[in-house]
Amino acid sequence: MITATRNVASAFDPSSTRPAYAATEATAPTGPAEPSSGAPSLTKSTKGMGQDEFLKMLVAQLKNQDPLNPMDGKDMAAQLAQFSTVEQLITMNKSLEAQAASASGTADAIKALETSQSERADNLAQLIEGQMAMGTVGKIGVTLGNTTFVDKAGNGTVVVDSGTQKGAGRISMINDKGQTISSASVGDVKGGQMAFELGDYSWTPPLAPGKYTYKFEVATDGGQWQAAKTYTAGRITGMRYESGNPILIIGDALSVPMSQLTQVRS
Repeated sequence: MITATRNVASAFDPSSTRPAYAATEATAPTGPAEPSSGAPSLTKSTKGMGQDEFLKMLVAQLKNQDPLNPMDGKDMAAQLAQFSTVEQLITMNKSLEAQAASASGTADAIKALETSQSERADNLAQLIEGQMAMGTVGKIGVTLGNTTFVDKAGNGTVVVDSGTQKGAGRISMINDKGQTISSASVGDVKGGQMAFELGDYSWTPPLAPGKYTYKFEVATDGGQWQAAKTYTAGRITGMRYESGNPILIIGDALSVPMSQLTQVRS
């Protein structure tokens, strides 16, 4: 107590007009101010404002609003409604993105399944076609054309379509030089598609074995010969595969794809 009183008395000067407390004023610092190490960071956050941040900011705004001029309730309701709408749109967008990703995955799965099924169907079709082709060996194959084959016994087949033409007919055999080398008369052409066995007719001169082109004609009532539509016909002697497709061998060397046959005759 004595020390405290002495200090107060020595600080008081009756001759001075300056208040005694002036002696205790702090001397102003010199030089540039140094930032405090505990100052809050001003780094901006790159994270977007979420629902929690918005509500905290709204509460702070309500706490610090001017009591004489408070926030209008309608404005606050409008802000809340806008924020709620934006949040719903964001949620909806995420849901749509998830649905789109799911739909894309489903579409890819369906496409892969379709491709797999298509490949299996193609393989099955080739297998069935190959089995059918094997079943034709030894039978007479017919396709568009005008080629026929004669074996050593003089047997062969021609298939023609005379349409509405009826009456007497004739078959002319032509060699590779385009020359008619033999012919035979055919009676009772009934019209439409018909098959004729070459060994059933008399040929002048007799036919030698081999491959020929031929012409089939029907005599009209006026005596004019009219050409009929012709087909290539011959016995199927074998088959082979080309690019997975069955190729039939007719006669000795004529190759015809299975798909080009118009009919198979026993």
